[in-house]
Amino acid sequence: MKKILIISPYFPFPPRDGGKVRLYNLIKHLSSLNEVYLLAYIEPGARTDSVDMARQYCKQVFPVLRQEEKRIISKDIPRCVSFFYTQAMIDELKRVLDIVKPDIVQLDFLIMTQYVKHIEGVPVIYTEHDMSILDFNQSFHDRDLDDKERFGYWKQLVEYEKDILNKFKSVIVLTHRDKKLIENFNNNIKANIIPTGVDIELFKQQNVDNTEQSLVFVGHYRHYPNADAIIYFVNKIFNKILDKLPKLKLYIVGSGVTKNIEELAKNNKNIIITGEVEDVSVYLQKPNIFVAPVRLGGGIKGKVLEAMACGIPVVATKEAIDGIDYDTSDCSLICNDENDFVNNIVALTENKSLYEKLAYNSRKLVENYYDWKKIASSLNDFYSKVIENK
Repeated sequence: MKKILIISPYFPFPPRDGGKVRLYNLIKHLSSLNEVYLLAYIEPGARTDSVDMARQYCKQVFPVLRQEEKRIISKDIPRCVSFFYTQAMIDELKRVLDIVKPDIVQLDFLIMTQYVKHIEGVPVIYTEHDMSILDFNQSFHDRDLDDKERFGYWKQLVEYEKDILNKFKSVIVLTHRDKKLIENFNNNIKANIIPTGVDIELFKQQNVDNTEQSLVFVGHYRHYPNADAIIYFVNKIFNKILDKLPKLKLYIVGSGVTKNIEELAKNNKNIIITGEVEDVSVYLQKPNIFVAPVRLGGGIKGKVLEAMACGIPVVATKEAIDGIDYDTSDCSLICNDENDFVNNIVALTENKSLYEKLAYNSRKLVENYYDWKKIASSLNDFYSKVIENK
C-alpha cells in the first residue's frame, strides 16, 4: 500500500468541473488500494461540507484557504503562477511532508509547479492537463489582460514551464497529442499518458423523452475557454439554427455563470441557464444533442466523454474532440465553421438512424477506453514503477 500525496490548486470536492472531476475520480479509485492524502487550496465561501466529502476517500485532508492578496510576487515567477504561490501553502506543505512521509507526490496544474522546489527526498510527478500554453492564441492564461500585455506574460510562462519540467521525476499528460508536444518542447522529458475518463455507471444511457428538441453545453464559465465557447455559439450560430428549428432549446449548464453568460438569455426564451446543478448527468440525459463549440485550450474534454457515455451525439469543433485518442468519426460530427454546426444539428434532428448510430458508438467508445476504473489502475501501476525507479 503506497502513501500518495496529491497537491492541487483546486479543491476537488464536490467535483464540479473538468480538473476537479479528474482528481475526484482518481482519488476515489486509488484510495481502495492506497493511502491517499490531499493538500489543496480551498476558496473563501466554499461549501462547508467539502472537506468532509474528501475524507470519504482520503486518509487525511489538508485544506489551505487561498488568499490571492497574500501571493508571493517575484520577477522570476509568472503572473498566473504567483496567484497560487503563498507562504501559507509552503508552510503547510512542509508540515504535511513531515507528517505523512509520502512514497510519491503528485502536483497537478502548471500554476502549482513552484512547490516542487520545496519537496526533497521523494519522487514528484507533475500532471500537465493542457499543453495549449505553447500557442499564444490558444493559451487561456492571463486572459483578463489585453493582448499586448498578455504576450509578455505568455513568453515568460512558456520559458518557465520549459525550465520547471526538469525538476520532476516524471510527467503525466492526458493525450498522445500533448505527449508529442511536451517531448518536443523539452527534450529531457519522456511523458506518460494517463487520460481523463468518465464514470460509466453515473453517466449512462436512459430512455428519455426526446419530444422536446434541445441542445446542451456544460462548463465552468469562469474558465475562459468555456465562456468563449458558449458566447461564440450563441452570438454566431444559435439564431441561424432557430431559423430552421424555431422550437429548439439550448441548456447552458454549469457553475461560475458570469454577467456575459447571463446576458445571452436576456432576450431569448429558447436559452435556459441552469447555473450549478447537483447532477450534470440529468441534463446530459435530457437533451438530444451535445454541442461543444470549444475554440481554445487542449487536453481532453471530460464534458464530451460524459455526453458520449450518456449516448448523446456530439456536435463539436476539432479543438473539442482532438484530445480523444481514438477514431470519433462514428460517434461525433466535427464542425469546421458556423454553417457546419447548423447543418449537422439540423441533420441529427431529422435523421433518426444517424442519431442512433452516433449514440450507440459513443457509448461503446467510452466503455472501451475511458472508464475511470481502468485509468486509475493504470495510474496506480505507474506510481509503483516510479517508486521502484523503473
